[in-house]
Amino acid sequence: MRQVHYSYWDYSEPPWDRGEVPWIARVMVRWAITIVGFLVAEWFVNDVFYDSDRFVIDGTEALLLAAAIYVGVRAFVRPILMLLTFPLQLITLGVFVLVINAMIVLLVELLCDWWGIKFVIEGFWPAFIGALVISLVSFAISRFLRRNPLLPRPR
Repeated sequence: MRQVHYSYWDYSEPPWDRGEVPWIARVMVRWAITIVGFLVAEWFVNDVFYDSDRFVIDGTEALLLAAAIYVGVRAFVRPILMLLTFPLQLITLGVFVLVINAMIVLLVELLCDWWGIKFVIEGFWPAFIGALVISLVSFAISRFLRRNPLLPRPR
């Protein structure tokens, strides 16, 4: 009888986020998830939470570029910010991560403004709410694309 061993991560990670998938494919999936997050955040901040345009992405080109910049900034800058703000995260029991996400969205808006991309956020609170919505949408889509780790493991 042959015995097969599965690790938890091999079984629970989605096929698009495993090591055998090229890194560019994983980045493209994250980029697509972020695009959906930006669209939902723009709708939620402008139409549900505020009555005016406070989170504006003007056009498809701006949406694609802003999402690409967000994925890059989140991959390279966020780990540094997480390390530097570790004491604040401990004191606030992790709630400060939401502020870091808002700061990343504001940094993306600043970079987009610098490069002439039409992505505008009016203030910290629309950025905070937008970052929260982007995180929730990203979490929901990622969970949808994952295998269910609660299913019995194959034998």
